[in-house]
Amino acid sequence: MATCIGEKDKNETAFIKFTRTLVKSFTLLVVVVIAISIKNNMINENTTLFSTALFIIVMTILFTIVGVVDSYVYSNLVLGVGLAIGLQIMDWRKVTEAAASTIENGL
Repeated sequence: MATCIGEKDKNETAFIKFTRTLVKSFTLLVVVVIAISIKNNMINENTTLFSTALFIIVMTILFTIVGVVDSYVYSNLVLGVGLAIGLQIMDWRKVTEAAASTIENGL
């Protein structure tokens, strides 16, 4: 049986969409601010293994919150973290410095 969507239903649907977008945006911004704050407070020159493990646990919880709120943002966030770790592992500055010193010593 087909029903007709009235104006009231359209307005409620628009309001619900607006509310969902508002809650998603607020949650994502709060998670980003908390993540930056935790990173600045926990990762410094005197970082211990315990603080690193605690940072990983807290960030896992925050990433889980992002994943529940918006899977698209979560996928892109995980992709970005993977790229950052990969680029950190492939830090070519050390290799080029070693090659440059070898060339200088050889000449």
